[in-house]
Amino acid sequence: MNAILVTVVPVFLLIGLGFVAARMKLMDVAGVTGLNRFVFLFAIPALLFRTTMKVDVGASAPWWLWACYFSAAAIVWLLAVLISPKIPSLSPAGGAAAAIGASFGNLVMMGIPLTFAHYGEAAVVPAALIVAIHAPLHWFFATLRAEWVGRGGGSLLATLKELAVALAKNPIVVALLGGSLWGFTGIGLHPIADRTISLLGQAGVPAALFALGLSLAAYGLKGHMRGLSVILVLKMLVFPAVAAVLAFKVFALPHLAASVIVLFACLPPGANAYLFATRYKAAVAPVSGAIGLGTFLALFSVTAVLWLLGP
Repeated sequence: MNAILVTVVPVFLLIGLGFVAARMKLMDVAGVTGLNRFVFLFAIPALLFRTTMKVDVGASAPWWLWACYFSAAAIVWLLAVLISPKIPSLSPAGGAAAAIGASFGNLVMMGIPLTFAHYGEAAVVPAALIVAIHAPLHWFFATLRAEWVGRGGGSLLATLKELAVALAKNPIVVALLGGSLWGFTGIGLHPIADRTISLLGQAGVPAALFALGLSLAAYGLKGHMRGLSVILVLKMLVFPAVAAVLAFKVFALPHLAASVIVLFACLPPGANAYLFATRYKAAVAPVSGAIGLGTFLALFSVTAVLWLLGP
């Protein structure tokens, strides 16, 4: 348990430090935006590029990994859609905003730093494989649901085009593919380039956590408690329970890959859920509240999950 606390507590202290910095107005909006861009465009991609360059991504069984994680996400997604008509604050857009809030976790800002801190470099590849298609898939199906119930003016073709463009422009996807291809060549990196990328990667974990704290200051508990509670129960209790059964019993994945899946499943909703909710003006209050409260509760849920998963 001490080893888990040594992993988890510093992570949440860095998030808390960012939150306090935002509340005390030590960083303006431009600074927050700039730090977020640094994390997404440079630091985390550098970490993933350098790690995947040294690892055989094909040996990570991405198809089974994806099938397991996104099957669990799909079950939770459908449950949210079925429950949302009974709760007025979640029903707009056909429950699409509630569904993405209940199934979209904070994988980049919290998931990758936690996995790297607790399991080391070996876990970064399965984590990156999930993150690579996490946001585009959620946006695609949530948008499709919202458009299906007549809440937007887009088309399926336009949505498919957006998905393809998002994948091609996603820095994490580019870093994952680039690192794998570069490693396949066997050329290696010049020591200067390797050291530069290494320094960028080392900055990724603390910068991501601090940036997450800065972002959380903007959310707060603005939501209706009934809708907020449904999202959090589905996201932080049902999702990891379903993911654990699929990962360990149904797909029988290696322990490390299964552990990453369950850890990712127990994380609180990510910022993309809020962005989707605001885009469709649906369930904005409960989704934003779930992000704020869920991140605080994650201190306890993550600790419990890591303890149950074992070494």
